Amino acid sequence: MLGLVAVFAVAVWVLGSPGGSPSGGPESTVPSVVTAPTSGAPTVKPPHSPHHHRIKHPLQPVKIHRDPGCPIRPPQILRVMQFNIHAGVSRYGGVGLARIAAEIRAAHPDVVGLNEVDSGTIRSGHADEAAYLGRATGLRAVYGPNLFGYDGGRFGNAILSRFPIRENHNTPLPRRPHSEPRGLLEATLRVGRRSVSFYSVHLSQGGRGAAQRVRQAEAVARAIRSSGHPTIVSGDLNSRPGDLPVRILRQYLLDAQQQGGTGPGHTVPEGSPRNRIDYILYDNHFAAVPESTQVLASGSSDHRSVWTELVLRPKGQC
Repeated sequence: MLGLVAVFAVAVWVLGSPGGSPSGGPESTVPSVVTAPTSGAPTVKPPHSPHHHRIKHPLQPVKIHRDPGCPIRPPQILRVMQFNIHAGVSRYGGVGLARIAAEIRAAHPDVVGLNEVDSGTIRSGHADEAAYLGRATGLRAVYGPNLFGYDGGRFGNAILSRFPIRENHNTPLPRRPHSEPRGLLEATLRVGRRSVSFYSVHLSQGGRGAAQRVRQAEAVARAIRSSGHPTIVSGDLNSRPGDLPVRILRQYLLDAQQQGGTGPGHTVPEGSPRNRIDYILYDNHFAAVPESTQVLASGSSDHRSVWTELVLRPKGQC
């Protein structure tokens, strides 16, 4: 009974003028892994220097006023997780994929963005990590490799989803010559009767990667602006909240930590986190449930994961 009251309260809080479809949860899962096809589009350089950006104000949440004449329907809530798994290699050494899987299962997510995912490398025992985590968590898996021939295998991002995956693709991000390739992995999810674009991304790291991160954030912004679907971006941006790459994305996306979290949301280093570089961002088709955003400790990665609940606003009005 208390659960029904809670769902009703969330609906009143977030949906405003309710309408649209009942949640009608995802279909039963048949775990599998798919390697995302790589977009053939060439990388395009930004039209101006990263030092001369004109950044718009950050996106603000939509204010919705509830119409008392509209019937309240059950909201569709997505439990989202962002996790840089460090190839399953813990800071203490050794491959801890089973523990990573256990940490994901314990969070009960509907969709997960994963970074630093190996496939066939020597260091991870030639494991197909996305496929393993999909089987171990009961979620569908899609893999977007960006670095090929690394340690005998591949390295990139992955997405796990309880929802059916309609299509997926991996787009190379801008980079300077001889630097590590990075990519934007996109999966189009079927959530009830809606399509949702979910992206997993890992921007370049270090001081030498600063200019690349700006160009990469611009590329991500172009991709999400052309999506046409409700959008979520999950990623290790290697940037603090006030850094230019995050500000570029915040022109079009809201920050789950800011809208639905408490505390600073620091994710690295895992043992004693002092910086926030891992994010769950989303557009105004969603709203973060207040105080739902959490940073979760990990025993098998050098990052803490981020977890939140997002309400998918109903399509149309009453």
